[in-house]
Amino acid sequence: MSGDPASKSTEQLLHQTKELYIEALQENPSDLDSAIAHYRGALGGNLNLSSDAHSQLLGDLASVLSMRFQQHGNRTDLACALECHLTALALRPLGHPMRIITLTDFATALLIRFKEDGTQNDIHLAIDNFGAALALCPPEHPIKWALIMSYASALLSRFGYCGDAGDLERAIKQYQAVIELSLPHECPAPLSILANALQLRFQRFHQLNDLELSIQHSCTALHLLPKNHHDRPQILRTLAGGLFERFHQQGDADDLETAIKHYQAVPDLHSPGHPYHTKTLSNLADVLLARFKHQGSPLDLDLAIGHYRTACIHSEGQPDHGIHLDHLGNAQFLCFSRYRDIAHLHRAIENFTLALELHPLGHQRRSATMEALANCLQVRFEEQGELADLRGALSCYDHALELCREDHPRRPFILKKTASTLETSFMHYNGLAELNRCISCYREALELYPVIHTDRPIALNGLACAFLSRFELLGNEFDLDQALLHCTAALDARPLGHPARPTSLLAMARILRSRFLPWDDPKKLDVIFEQLRAAKEACQPGHPSLPDIHAELSTVLFLRYLTSRRSMDLKEAFDHHELSMAFDSGGIWPAFRASLRWVQIAETFRHASAVDAYRTAMRLLDRCVTTTKAPELRQQLTKRHAELALDAFSAAIRHRQPDLAVEMLEKGRLLLWTQLALHRSMLDDLRSCGEQGAKLADDFEQLSHQGSRRQSGRESPQHYRELQKQRDAVIAQIRRLDGFSHFLRHPSYADVQKAATEGPVIVVNASQYLCNAVIIFTAGQPVLVPLPKVTLAEVARLAELFEDIIRRAGDPDPDRSREKQLVDMLTELWDLVVSPVVDRLLPHTPKGSRIWWCPTGKFAALPLHAAGLYRGMEPNLSHLYISSYTPTLSTLIKSRRIKNNSPRRTTFAPSLTAFLKGRKGKSSRPSTPIATSSTFAAICGSESTEDINMLRNVLPPTCTMTRVVGVDATYENAMCAIRDQPWIHFASRAEPNFDLPFESRFSLRDKPISLWEISQALAEAERPPEFAFLSVSHGSGGKEGHEVMHLPQALHLAGFQSVVGTMWAVDEEVSQRVASTFYHSLAVEAKGVLNCANTAKALSQALKMVRESIPLEQIIAFIHVGT
Repeated sequence: MSGDPASKSTEQLLHQTKELYIEALQENPSDLDSAIAHYRGALGGNLNLSSDAHSQLLGDLASVLSMRFQQHGNRTDLACALECHLTALALRPLGHPMRIITLTDFATALLIRFKEDGTQNDIHLAIDNFGAALALCPPEHPIKWALIMSYASALLSRFGYCGDAGDLERAIKQYQAVIELSLPHECPAPLSILANALQLRFQRFHQLNDLELSIQHSCTALHLLPKNHHDRPQILRTLAGGLFERFHQQGDADDLETAIKHYQAVPDLHSPGHPYHTKTLSNLADVLLARFKHQGSPLDLDLAIGHYRTACIHSEGQPDHGIHLDHLGNAQFLCFSRYRDIAHLHRAIENFTLALELHPLGHQRRSATMEALANCLQVRFEEQGELADLRGALSCYDHALELCREDHPRRPFILKKTASTLETSFMHYNGLAELNRCISCYREALELYPVIHTDRPIALNGLACAFLSRFELLGNEFDLDQALLHCTAALDARPLGHPARPTSLLAMARILRSRFLPWDDPKKLDVIFEQLRAAKEACQPGHPSLPDIHAELSTVLFLRYLTSRRSMDLKEAFDHHELSMAFDSGGIWPAFRASLRWVQIAETFRHASAVDAYRTAMRLLDRCVTTTKAPELRQQLTKRHAELALDAFSAAIRHRQPDLAVEMLEKGRLLLWTQLALHRSMLDDLRSCGEQGAKLADDFEQLSHQGSRRQSGRESPQHYRELQKQRDAVIAQIRRLDGFSHFLRHPSYADVQKAATEGPVIVVNASQYLCNAVIIFTAGQPVLVPLPKVTLAEVARLAELFEDIIRRAGDPDPDRSREKQLVDMLTELWDLVVSPVVDRLLPHTPKGSRIWWCPTGKFAALPLHAAGLYRGMEPNLSHLYISSYTPTLSTLIKSRRIKNNSPRRTTFAPSLTAFLKGRKGKSSRPSTPIATSSTFAAICGSESTEDINMLRNVLPPTCTMTRVVGVDATYENAMCAIRDQPWIHFASRAEPNFDLPFESRFSLRDKPISLWEISQALAEAERPPEFAFLSVSHGSGGKEGHEVMHLPQALHLAGFQSVVGTMWAVDEEVSQRVASTFYHSLAVEAKGVLNCANTAKALSQALKMVRESIPLEQIIAFIHVGT
């Protein structure tokens, strides 16, 4: 078959090329290439070809080029084939007997190109050419049957791409026509495709007749085919799909079982490399998953996940890989929802994330995957409390909304979920912006939902609750009216017997209670009781709404008690409050919210039960914080309720229970500062106590989480009572551990009174209800010091004034007006606060004694230690007593216990570690090794070493000093020094963080070191940390409304027994002078043996010695904290 095609006769050439064409049909690559070469040679020769011969050669060449394209994917072959068909078509005008063939071949090539790149014009042209061929084709034509099938297939392809139902209708008619033209043995293929098309029409119009006909045609086709026929797998898939859909519609378990049987038969007929293998596995997994939901067999769920996973493996790199990942993620989320194994939820999130990467913008599944991922992230947040998951869920919902515009059917569902997530965010952050957007999302969802949609009542109820929350935040009556309007609509849509009716009844009760005013007729509460009792009666035991219903009943009963004074109401209120905390009712959060409402109502009516309400609220807040896993959430929770302890202290004082006032305040402040400063909970401390502590912490956390998690009602009350017994047993074991006897208990006054063993402690409290002070002596009840002229607004004014003075401290003051303003402020502070305290101290505490200040709220921003008259011989506090500070009473007690338990040394060589502000540059080893036997370390990160040189000159010879300076001032060296040396001198620049004090940082040569990292190093120290001096420059202030913790207090809380530092920035020269004088005084007092117990006295003496040469605003900046 070699030679020049141009040298042969037309008849010979056509005969030879026909043979080549027949060989090429076997799809041997060499035969294809050879045939194409001969065709092109023939067409390019100078033969006088007739139109018929020319068109035949062009048609055959086009067919062979199409074959090679389908083998190798070279788009040039496909483009050439289309050109050949067009040229051949021009040679076969209307009336030509072969025009039908050319039109069909041209349309087929266009359809191939459409399936490759999705060019819409190609599918339109293909259908037009198939239609034109069909119009020319007589009934008896041999390709009539195949032509109709191709035409119908093209219509189905365009329906899948464009969604025009008219194409689907025309395709179905064409398939029906084929069946009418076919003999029985020719029917299986068109019957199968018609069955598939009827299923597509059912999915669009939901006419059950289409589904029945689809199943009927599939059964007929299956009956006509032999078992080994290559079309059998496709018919099995279509039949199984129809039966599965009918199961969804009618719930007949036989359909589901038969569908499973057919799907299980399909993979045996496909090798793993078959293009339908993964799809069939996924279909089988779908029906197994449905049977699991229907019958609950864990084996079905495991098999489904296994099939989805296999489909994912085999589809890797294929276009449908992302879809299989979606299916696997859905199954894993279902597995988590049923069995609560968090690993399944993690895997679901991983798979949805991978699927999202495979669904780029414009992909039809991207919004569904984004929605599924958002839902998983929100659930994981509810399980583990990681705020990154909550933010991730909101971000995913936002992206899904961008993809689903106003006319998208999923938009209202996504809006509803977004609103729910924003409501969750509001609950944790109390942010008005989240609440406003939550309301907007619910409103838009309601506009898009049809009036009879089953999800509409959910959105109505959610919107009502969101309006109620905004009313409680802002007090706008419009929001309360809107809440009532939408809740009424939700109730109308949830008649008697509706499973969600209790939720709407509860919401209505809350709205009506919020509308009740103290002077209203108590009978107005009757309708609220009706709502709550109806809600309670509609709930089965274990219903997730029961805790909130009991909590609301407690609130309304207490409200009625205050307005009508019926003693039975008070008893019932307590009973329901206890029920709201019961494990078989679902947790402590409803009880905590109820206790806060109880506080609010009692304060409104000025009732004595406010003390009990505060005590309960403090106890429940402690439990809520303890069982909240994420540190950031614990911080938010304690920060939001930081003033609860201050108001509780005030209430106990007003009702003449000063010892209880101290107990509740101490509990609240411990809770606040262990979260905002140390990021720790009691469980973190417990985990640091070895394997037993870690196990008990895990057991307690797991049992608390299982008991407080909202359930669907599947668990029995007995299940929760058993959990309660197990939890109580774990708590008993924890309390037997050393240092944990007060786990989940309030500290008693006798416990906290130990803080006054070395001198009185003065608690100064700033509450919205009352500002006062209490002096704790080593024996007896706390002594109340009324501050009749002081209000919270007055304390805030003084704090703002003082902050303004300090902010201008670096400015010139030639006429000393700023100093005069400062003296006036300190005088006012003396008159209003400190003088009344001193009057109570003097009869019991000799002058020159040490006293400790424990200020709360805005008082923490004021220099109480510096108050005085500053006139001639008039007294200042510093002339009368040596002042120290403590952030909490417990930290002071703990520091003394550590000091008393420390091994005594006959000679004390404190190791002072100096952090020197290091130069930026490449890391290098210290020029001299860091000493390991010293007890004093100086750390400085700057070029200047004057502070460090000063230390060497003033410290006694017995004191060896480790220098962490210059190139040695690295993070690692600093951490080693802090771990090894009990006395530390910080001379690095500080970057304070007043909102989260333990995120404050000290500069070093390579990277900064945070207070949190310092606290970790101190926890690992072999010798207890004793003293720190902060000779550093730092700012002052903090977020408005929050209590300020200064760096010296934070270091004391981190573990140092005593700390000297400043409340605000001072000049470097001032810091060096005070430090030099302080260490000199300390060395003189020590007589060779330094003792951190003498540091407060040494600071007092040093400040008196340098007072005349240093501006007042800088001299009063220095404070002592701790023992």
